Amino acid sequence: MPGQETYEVEQCGPRSLWSEVREAFHRWYALGRPQRSRFGLAVDGRGQRVWLDDTRNTVFRG
Repeated sequence: MPGQETYEVEQCGPRSLWSEVREAFHRWYALGRPQRSRFGLAVDGRGQRVWLDDTRNTVFRG
């Protein structure tokens, strides 16, 4: 509901997806709420990483 400050969330399964979404939101907010166009994704034999503005500026590694 618009204007509501809290919501009840139920999670089940092997991952806590809502917790992951919440964490991602807080990271994005802490970075100053950058536009989507400023992010990039690199994937190689070592895994994947998300960068902001420059490939040397990794903000998430998975």
